[in-house]
Amino acid sequence: MQERANSVKKGLAEGRVQLGLWCSLGSALVTEIMAGSGCDWLLIDGEHSPNDLLSIVAQLQAVGGHPIEPCVRLPEENATLIKQFMDAGARSLMIPNVRDAEQARRIVAATRYAPEGIRGFSTGHRANQFGRIKEYHRNAHLNQMLILQIECEEGVKNAAEIAAVDGVDVLFVGPGDLSTNMGAMHNASAEHVQQAIASVLKAAKSAGKAAGILAPVHADAERYIADGFTFVSVGADLGLVARGSDALIAHFKRG
Repeated sequence: MQERANSVKKGLAEGRVQLGLWCSLGSALVTEIMAGSGCDWLLIDGEHSPNDLLSIVAQLQAVGGHPIEPCVRLPEENATLIKQFMDAGARSLMIPNVRDAEQARRIVAATRYAPEGIRGFSTGHRANQFGRIKEYHRNAHLNQMLILQIECEEGVKNAAEIAAVDGVDVLFVGPGDLSTNMGAMHNASAEHVQQAIASVLKAAKSAGKAAGILAPVHADAERYIADGFTFVSVGADLGLVARGSDALIAHFKRG
């Protein structure tokens, strides 16, 4: 048995835009519905959502039959969590609030087996189909995708050095945290925040890496794609349910 190729990693390497959706509701059924949308990737959120290892595994199982790449955001940089989630089948990981290249190197090391890294070795787990994927441990890095979030001024300042770390695939801007940390809460459109976002994009492209961003407003997503962002989240289950239900009830209560 062979491991399924990471189509999003391949698409990004070829410069193709990969569109994603955020899954924040902690429901395998909702995530399965989102997986059938035609998106390229889903992000199952373990930072700001009521998820844990078992609920995320259930969502990975729910989307397994769809031709998309599930990504998992961990709550923090933590080598033990990285090991657990990767063994559970989360090969495309997003790590929040990365501030410098040293931290990026620690994260990469946590995803790799020795001698390149410190990931703990287990002969059989969900990631290698319980021992059925031959040569998994030797080749696992080929289909892994590491997405590091830039969410503060320190991360922006060090973005070029972070992007240059071997094993980092995507620099991902979190506009909410970044704008808040730059004194412009709820205002990612502020000029100094937009300049910071542009500098992260430039740093990623200069290193030959992809740049990503969360952009649930259509006009923002279209502008960022035109600028060169290729790993773009254009919506979330929470927002789609909340705004859709709001609009439906408002329609019947109008006047």
